[in-house]
Amino acid sequence: MIETIATIDILDLAIDQIDDGKVDSAKDTLITYRDKLQKEVDEFDKWAETQSNIHTQLELEEVTPENPDLIEVEKNLSEGK
Repeated sequence: MIETIATIDILDLAIDQIDDGKVDSAKDTLITYRDKLQKEVDEFDKWAETQSNIHTQLELEEVTPENPDLIEVEKNLSEGK
């Protein structure tokens, strides 16, 4: 909701700038806000990719019998320890 309020504020500012004949300022306002949002999306995408890679690695480790520590943990879990 906060992001929606911020977006409305930016749009109001840009509309006011256009009404005052400051089209270049309005364009700069909108471009700056768009770039901010794009940066947030890019950062989230990077985080999500990292989390996905971690998840994939954990899944691979679960099925790797060469990991003696994991085998011991699985054995203890199956025995209720």
